[in-house]
Amino acid sequence: MKTLLVGVDFTKSSMNAVNYTIELAKKTKSNVLLFHAIATPLIHTNSGLFFISPSDYSNTESKKLVDLQKKLSIKNKEVTFEIEITYNGLKNKIDKLSKQKKISLVVIGLETKSKLSLFLKSTTSLELVGEINCPIITISKKYKQHSISKVLVAVDHESSINSGLSRRIHAIISFLEVDVEYVHVITEHELNIKNDTNKNIKITTIQADTFEEGISKYVKKSQADLIMLISNNYHPFRNLLIDRHSKKIILSSQIPVISIQK
Repeated sequence: MKTLLVGVDFTKSSMNAVNYTIELAKKTKSNVLLFHAIATPLIHTNSGLFFISPSDYSNTESKKLVDLQKKLSIKNKEVTFEIEITYNGLKNKIDKLSKQKKISLVVIGLETKSKLSLFLKSTTSLELVGEINCPIITISKKYKQHSISKVLVAVDHESSINSGLSRRIHAIISFLEVDVEYVHVITEHELNIKNDTNKNIKITTIQADTFEEGISKYVKKSQADLIMLISNNYHPFRNLLIDRHSKKIILSSQIPVISIQK
């Protein structure tokens, strides 16, 4: 059985991500893992800072997660819900869970256009993409259309579609049971790509002042409800072009964004 991991910090954005994940789970016949990261809270007082007891705080957070699991299980009987809490090492924990639990997707809420869900603390979804071998979907708290029928794959000249990447993309497309369209945005700073490695893929080429503007406009035309971005595998000197494009699209997109490793 496949499992979808969703980050939960009980904000509106994370709860919207939970609802989105549930609909995905129903469609793909997957389990849902409710994942919560606990950091010992600090309290500001006139005499300085002090820590709340980790055990007290942990028990409170655990109870909230268990209560949420029970509530969701009653409402969605066709879905199996599990819970997982971690205290540190967020990226390492998710990476281990992706292998142990056979995580197919990670879903993360986007609190505002400039702030990721508190679930991430100081970690961004882009950093997670670079370090875990699992697709990550980010979704705005304002996005309420919790169904997927078409994915728009954004391709740039750094990420031509070779056979290995094509298999990864199509595995996700098959899992989600959606249509797919490939688009390449040409700006004055980018060259037109040549898709010599896979003749079976049709790539639509459009021109725009920026990559983000081109993708944003084409989303409306294509009626896609999910954008797929491709990231290089993690290394100390991460590709700046992919980082810049991905971050801007993740933080400004009106529809969910799924990021995968190249």
